[in-house]
Amino acid sequence: MDKINYIDWIDKVKILQKAVIKNKEDKILALKRVGAQNWPRPNCWDLVGGRVEDSDIEQWKAKSGKGDENDILINALKREIKEETSLVVQNIRVIHATSGFNDSKKLFVVAIGYLCEVSDEDAVKLSAEHTEYKWVAKNEFMGLEIGDDGGLIYSILGKC
Repeated sequence: MDKINYIDWIDKVKILQKAVIKNKEDKILALKRVGAQNWPRPNCWDLVGGRVEDSDIEQWKAKSGKGDENDILINALKREIKEETSLVVQNIRVIHATSGFNDSKKLFVVAIGYLCEVSDEDAVKLSAEHTEYKWVAKNEFMGLEIGDDGGLIYSILGKC
C-alpha cells in the first residue's frame, strides 16, 4: 500500500469553529470569556468553539478521515465543546461558512458555524476560559456584549 503524504498546511491555515448549542427550550448557550487582557475580547459573551489543533490532525491521520465518525472537523468541534463546557452534543450540522486572509499574519482563515443540540443542559461545567454561562433566546444573545469578532457570531446566529 502506498504511503499517503500530507501537506503541511496547519501553519498557513486557521480553521475556526463556533457552535450554536440549543437546549430543549430552543435557547442558546452563551459563554462569558475571561477578563484577561491578553485574551481576545475579554469579558465578552461568546459561542462555544475554537480552532482545529495539531492533535486533531494527528488523530485524523491515524483513522479514516472519510467523513465518518472520524471526521476531523466534527471531532475537533466535539473536543472544544467538551473542553469548554463538558457537554456532549448531537445532531451537529453546518449552518455557516466563510473565509478570509489575515495579511498581518499571512494566514488563510476558514470559519465554520454549526448548530447542534444538547439533551442535558444542566451538565455544563466551564473551563478556565469562561467565567459564566447562561441559556438565552436568540434575540437576547444578539443584545449581549460580544466585542469585535469581525461579525462572525452575528453571521452564524443569523442562520439559525
